[in-house]
Amino acid sequence: MTTNIGRRQMLLAMAGAMGTTALGSALGRATEREGSTADKDRKLLFILCATGGASIVDSFLPVTRTEVDDDALADTLNVYDDAKIITPTGSNIRCPGYVEPVGLLGNLYELGFNLDGFLAKHHRWMTVLTQECTSVNHNVGQYRSVTGAGINRGRTIMEAMALRHGEDLIIPNCNMANDGYIQPGIDASLPAFAQAEIIASPLGFAAAMDGVKGVLGAPDRKLVERARGVRESLDDASMFGKTFADSPRRQRFLGNRREVQPRLEAAQMMDRLTLLPPELLDPKYGVMSSPLLPTLASKFSNLLVDPWESQAALSVLLAYYGLSCVSTIGLRQEPTFGNEKLITTPIAFDFSHNDHRMAQYLMWGHVLKAVDALVDLLQQLDYLGDPALGKMWDRSMIYVATEFGRDKTRPAKAESWGTGHSLNNGTLIVSPLLKGNRVFGGIEPSTCETYGFDGSTGEATPGRNCSESHIYSAIAQALDIEFPERIDMSALLA
Repeated sequence: MTTNIGRRQMLLAMAGAMGTTALGSALGRATEREGSTADKDRKLLFILCATGGASIVDSFLPVTRTEVDDDALADTLNVYDDAKIITPTGSNIRCPGYVEPVGLLGNLYELGFNLDGFLAKHHRWMTVLTQECTSVNHNVGQYRSVTGAGINRGRTIMEAMALRHGEDLIIPNCNMANDGYIQPGIDASLPAFAQAEIIASPLGFAAAMDGVKGVLGAPDRKLVERARGVRESLDDASMFGKTFADSPRRQRFLGNRREVQPRLEAAQMMDRLTLLPPELLDPKYGVMSSPLLPTLASKFSNLLVDPWESQAALSVLLAYYGLSCVSTIGLRQEPTFGNEKLITTPIAFDFSHNDHRMAQYLMWGHVLKAVDALVDLLQQLDYLGDPALGKMWDRSMIYVATEFGRDKTRPAKAESWGTGHSLNNGTLIVSPLLKGNRVFGGIEPSTCETYGFDGSTGEATPGRNCSESHIYSAIAQALDIEFPERIDMSALLA
């Protein structure tokens, strides 16, 4: 990263930043954030997709050898030596300590973030929920993790969130993930503004915010507006315009072009959302880095090389500037390099097929590094930059979504082994909106299988299962999202 880049190079390098349309299908009817009656009570949701099967047994619900009470059985289960488990002072949750690099991964990888350090810092806001998933297919499991297996008319939790809290926002539902996590819900009645805006390149997304800025020799904006007016006349007079004059899709496209784009330009969103540093922006193009970039870069050290971090950084900007109320980010299947070492495994958590324990530890560390940065930033920043609205954290929820768990067994005494997909698992939510420092549900040491709990009382019961619909309901209830089929999860609420 030693040379300046121009607007055209930036656009080509980051093509696809706005998905399938110039502005995307989900742009709402709001404009520059001038404040609204909804701002005070609006909630914010950040979904981090731990692609490949993030195992709760290898993070915040581990089992120790002595709990199994049978050495021979413990040798065949995914359990940890007692000395390897850490419970920080004041925490009701525990986790494995440092895992030695062994097996296929060896020393090829750079450890991102220690689980016990995260737990010591954030346990008061951490809520662990056990669950029994309903599919071990990646795409199906991912989709069900964000739709609650269809409990709310088939709407994704992101769509439900945008419908509840985002009607006056420009892009209430932004999705930077992939595969099953970006599939839309099946509710045909969902308003267009609540549909997801797919963002393929967070580093290039800002370039779509302005049609003129950064173009050398561009005419004056007044001339551009005149040209746009001529275009409108020609479009309406064309055979295509006449044939499809009443097409809802065309009307939505034209509405975005006529109303939303000019207001995005007037709000200077290109400069506010640009994640490239000044040294990569030639001054002659007139493009500025986001004013918050130094703050973001202090938390996301691999922002320019790790898509996971650039997605998380953009999600903060989208919420801070009042563009969105829900952002979804996702791990990529290809490995990411940093400091001459791999900082993610190939195929993310699914590398557990080859080297379960090391893959889980490395990938959990990578996920939690982003969660840690998000929590710090949300606690630091005032919502919309307005102290009267309080810190962003006070209204935020971070949901670590994953599609399923992993097998709980291992070859006798194995230190390195592979695992298959398992329906049995749990999930992590980090938020001041739920009762933190809690595990809801339990685990049976003799099998390492989790069991569920009563959402209205919080009582854990062996033999009870909680599914994706329970997780969806818990998130919805905490975020003031109502629907007839919602399961009572009031025991979780702060």
